Amino acid sequence: MANNPTGTRVKFIFFLSCVFVGVGISNLILQGLGLPAVYSLTFKVPSTRGKIFDVYGRLCAYDEIVYSAYLDVDFLKSRFKERLMPHLKLLIANFSLPYSPEQLLSNSKRFVKLGQAKERDELLSKVPTELIPFVSIEYETVRKRFEDYGMGKILGKVIDGKGFGGVEEALNSTLARQKDGKIRIRYKGFLTTTLVIETIASPRNGKDISLTIDLDLQKIAYEEIKNAVQKNRAVSGGVIILETKTGKIRAMVTTREWNDAIMGYFEPGSAIKPIVYAIALEEKIVDLQTIFQCEGKIKPIDDVDIVVRDLYVHGKVDLTEALVESCNSATILLARQIKEKLGDYNYYQWLEKFGFGKPTKVQLAGEISGVLRKPESWSKIDFAMISIGQSIGTTPLQFAAAFNTIANRGVYVAPTIIEDFETEKRKVLSPEVCDKIVQILHQVVERGTGVRAKVPNVGIAGKTGTAQKVAAGEDKYYSIFAGFFPYEDPQYTILVWLDEPSANAYLAGEVAAPIFAKIVQRITKLSREQVISFQEGLMPDLRGLTVKDALFILKQLNVEEIEIVGTGIVKNQYPPPGSVELEKVILFLGY
Repeated sequence: MANNPTGTRVKFIFFLSCVFVGVGISNLILQGLGLPAVYSLTFKVPSTRGKIFDVYGRLCAYDEIVYSAYLDVDFLKSRFKERLMPHLKLLIANFSLPYSPEQLLSNSKRFVKLGQAKERDELLSKVPTELIPFVSIEYETVRKRFEDYGMGKILGKVIDGKGFGGVEEALNSTLARQKDGKIRIRYKGFLTTTLVIETIASPRNGKDISLTIDLDLQKIAYEEIKNAVQKNRAVSGGVIILETKTGKIRAMVTTREWNDAIMGYFEPGSAIKPIVYAIALEEKIVDLQTIFQCEGKIKPIDDVDIVVRDLYVHGKVDLTEALVESCNSATILLARQIKEKLGDYNYYQWLEKFGFGKPTKVQLAGEISGVLRKPESWSKIDFAMISIGQSIGTTPLQFAAAFNTIANRGVYVAPTIIEDFETEKRKVLSPEVCDKIVQILHQVVERGTGVRAKVPNVGIAGKTGTAQKVAAGEDKYYSIFAGFFPYEDPQYTILVWLDEPSANAYLAGEVAAPIFAKIVQRITKLSREQVISFQEGLMPDLRGLTVKDALFILKQLNVEEIEIVGTGIVKNQYPPPGSVELEKVILFLGY
């Protein structure tokens, strides 16, 4: 989106009008002193940090120009007389300062901030006339952002003009204010003043950026995972929605206070099995007719006394049934063949091709690499444990991108959160192998461990993953479901995870798969009339938002008269969504 220096100057008009008044007064004084009444003054025009939009142009973060009043304590002390004491007390009261007059005068700082307002006159009206020479009013910028639906973790914060966390930090050099502009004012006359405004230099604002995030999908993901965390009494949960063919992140939600989608990792459990099976098929180690014998338990290697168990004794299963039933024994038998044919190092290189063990390079601050140790550090059984999703740590975003490779017919697409960013693409698997795995993953949802991810009239492919966490004396799990739809020509790849569900179930097929299904149902029913609308002239649906974010949206629509009834979040509103009458808005709050 293009920058708009003219818009910045329009916002600055009020400031200039105040300057004109000051100029007129100065003119009178100087004329009285017999000085020439032709003057030239130069003023700064503030530059602003770049705006951040969602993929549909809805404003998510912007700079607001405000005015701040500062008291010059040193100057006041040097000129202080007892007659100024009542005025100083009034100043303190007007700005609700936490000081007594004595404390203020003994302050070690030269300048004390009195307050901040959108209008300069609002500050001036609070300053007693006798104290005006000791008060300066300066413009500043305040960063405003849309924080609901987990957007705060994606956006990050701005402190003292510098981005911290999220996109604000990762793209700080792009968004940052470049240079303030300058305006010269020439005027002449006594009582009547003729002004000429010359633009010496327009402000150079930071560049605007558009995210790949779709606020509608972000809202759906946020609401569903928040409800699921509460229902399953989980520690936390999250959702990532990728556009399959482009790798664009359409939603990224976590219920944690920090963005564990890129800054945390889990062991993916059985959700990694489709990738392992795809590697074996690509290397022609097995085919769809390969048979495995499941006894319900297996040792990865004979001379290490560790047993991996299945939920059931599956008996003889071919490759398809092994994956549909998520058979650990068959997968470890397959891993033995991979090790025998490829060796640990080549297996490790295959995992690297899928993006494990290194950052995705998404444009968000704080991304970690996950955990994929070098083969020389592997234990005797790591080759087998990795194949069932243990002894490997992957960030949710890493895993979503890896799983997406299968949905995208073998092409790995590095995930991106910036809409106009040319992302990395590389071929990892053949389309033929991916087609075979996709058909099996469809059967996982139709009749296997992922049946609760089914959605009527929508073809879905996916895989469950239940990973036991390393915790002394307790059984704690990550429950994961990764899938895509429609499986014949995928549009979205979705990853759902729950950390330590502790209600009545923990298996991914019982707790994570239903969340996936609810998200897909809502996406397929979504119409452009139901979206979060910031469209000028139409009342948006504010229900469920915090007051802060509701006011954020109403400000963009230039609604000036707003009445707030009650406390909590917005439960109802007047006028209703879609109305064209926006003169007055009433927000009814509740819990």
